[in-house]
Amino acid sequence: MEAEGNESLSRYYDYIRSECRFSPATVATYRNAINVFMKWKFHGEVDFSKVSHRDLQDFIIEEQRRHRRTTVHNYTSALRSLFNFLFANGKISSNPSIDLLTPKLEKTLPKIFTLSQIKELLAAPMRACGEEKISREMALRDAMILELFYGAGLRISELRNIEIGAIDFTNRTLKVLGKRSKERICPFPMATSEIIKQYLGVRKNQLTGKLFEHDGKLLTPREMQYRLKFYLRFSGLPMDLSPHKIRHSYATHLLNAGADLRLLQELLGHSSLSTTQVYTHIDSARMKNIHEACHPRA
Repeated sequence: MEAEGNESLSRYYDYIRSECRFSPATVATYRNAINVFMKWKFHGEVDFSKVSHRDLQDFIIEEQRRHRRTTVHNYTSALRSLFNFLFANGKISSNPSIDLLTPKLEKTLPKIFTLSQIKELLAAPMRACGEEKISREMALRDAMILELFYGAGLRISELRNIEIGAIDFTNRTLKVLGKRSKERICPFPMATSEIIKQYLGVRKNQLTGKLFEHDGKLLTPREMQYRLKFYLRFSGLPMDLSPHKIRHSYATHLLNAGADLRLLQELLGHSSLSTTQVYTHIDSARMKNIHEACHPRA
């Protein structure tokens, strides 16, 4: 049974990679969750048919004592996904993950940049160049990174994989490959367009392939995060701001300016409108703050 169990696992991982198009990070998260459960449940022979609903619920309860809710939530999602797959493929006769209780996640509003902070951040690379702290080419590249984060609301994985051929300067749009290999069109501002053109002008004949590829090497997410931290420190901005918080700022600023929620969903590449609706809570929080500050009886 152990060989059969391992074969089923192998097929499951192929399934979420190829058919579900889960990102490598999600696959790794699910694999880790399943490995933790297997060590907890099995002490030798792997037989998924012997897993009961009570086993899964006891595991989740025990893990809640050790980990944060987000981690346990990921464990629950991974196990539910696995046992749904095993049941659908006839590897188990009943599905023990049905009605598995999931710990509720606390809804926290993401921290965002103010408009003045964003302006300061976007100007930072060229200011650093003017003070001779970095080269002009690096300043243009970094300015382009920040402009695209905020101007197009991209995830870091989408940003680093932009193809030069996917940029349409006439319409100021670019094609990006989002989660689960879903393609979407992202508009960007004129200022972003000008920075990209300037950067391509100093790339020295490297005008094909990926935008952030240099001498065959692609800029890593860690390097992009490091460059952001450099400019936060340089500008005296809060150091806990991140690339994803720039994306949150992009969404919130658009919503505050009157953007439609459905349009925002398309721009962000969210598969579900409920994911986008968190920004209505941010907008409501902002309105509440304004009301309390301005209303004479607040």
